[in-house]
Amino acid sequence: MQIVDAIKNLTIAIKGSGSVEDISTDQIADAIQYMADNWDTISAGIGGGEAYELPAASETALGGVKKAATVAAVSAADATAAGEAYDQTVAQSAVALANANKSAINAILTNLKAAGIMA
Repeated sequence: MQIVDAIKNLTIAIKGSGSVEDISTDQIADAIQYMADNWDTISAGIGGGEAYELPAASETALGGVKKAATVAAVSAADATAAGEAYDQTVAQSAVALANANKSAINAILTNLKAAGIMA
């Protein structure tokens, strides 16, 4: 890319519209003068100002949140229907699955709260 093309692209960005073919030398001069006149504001936005601090997220505002800790997948066997009657083994596997799910849900909630994702 030639310097003149880069300056034309910059001029378009400052103007907010146009195409490279439509940019005149007067418009380039105006764009350069604009940057000279507003250099303090422009340079503050390029890193001369204060560092950006990501605000915390809240229930009503967007912001940054921490990554929640990992919760292991539930490893209990799936409950299955055993026809019309349930024997002790099927009932115990359903209870084990329900308890494992409760434990996983509680771990998720605890991790979300600790990460600040949930109040």
